[in-house]
Amino acid sequence: MTTVEEPALGGWSGDFSYEYYRTLIETLEARFDVRPLSAFRTASRTQPLALLRHDVDVCLDRAVELARFERELGVRSTYMVIPDSPLYDVEANAEALRTIEAMGHEIGLHYAHEYGESEDGSDDVDLERQRMRIRRARRRLESLGIGPIASVSFHLPTDRVLEGPSSIAGLVNAYGRELMSTYISDSGGRWREGPPIGSIDGLTDPSTVQVLTHPIWWGLSHEPPIVRYVERVSEYDRLTDEMIDELVTIYPKAEPYVRASARDWDADSIRASRTAGEPERRRIPTSERP
Repeated sequence: MTTVEEPALGGWSGDFSYEYYRTLIETLEARFDVRPLSAFRTASRTQPLALLRHDVDVCLDRAVELARFERELGVRSTYMVIPDSPLYDVEANAEALRTIEAMGHEIGLHYAHEYGESEDGSDDVDLERQRMRIRRARRRLESLGIGPIASVSFHLPTDRVLEGPSSIAGLVNAYGRELMSTYISDSGGRWREGPPIGSIDGLTDPSTVQVLTHPIWWGLSHEPPIVRYVERVSEYDRLTDEMIDELVTIYPKAEPYVRASARDWDADSIRASRTAGEPERRRIPTSERP
């Protein structure tokens, strides 16, 4: 039996329900002009600006759900999509991206960059090479009938990427210095500074705040992040090494569960091959869920 317990992490993970998200948006709207990421260039700045961003690391269906809820709330935001993600196929799911855009949101590029290593062993970012790859990834998304793409965020950024220029390859850079001056995120299924509403209420005279969420953690009712994560992993027919590596980077504390699940699927595949059948999709029994 594979048993997963909630990892011991710092920060706050107390409510990932859509109702809490509604309150979060209302709190922002009381003080800020809430806009998509690309509005950093165009907003009038008659009041402080809140840039609303979602990194779609795992699942496009959850992104569509959240986009619909935001439309009900009357807000527009940016959904950052990874063109070459091992966890979803942008070409096969192009309609989902067009649906999000049709609701008034924008699609941005969530760029999975590559690093080299400098002589001193630190990350070495070849900016010109990255610009070329960003342009290529942008064209790939736009070829699906969305865009134009106006913003970029880096997937799994290192310190060398953080607080860079406000524009890269002609796109608004989510990790630009000006956009990162006040930054609140639910990365890893936790708000590091505590409940985000309290963090927003405690801000003193900010000109710009960026709020990052990940659709995988959110739903109609609250569930601990590990529960949503396990549920998502259980929906894959099988896990490749590349998928495992990606899932582990998103939620490192659950690595034992992910690798155990992969072993279970491998065993299913072996049994199925002996009977010339296809392996059945494995669902996690209730007794094995957190």
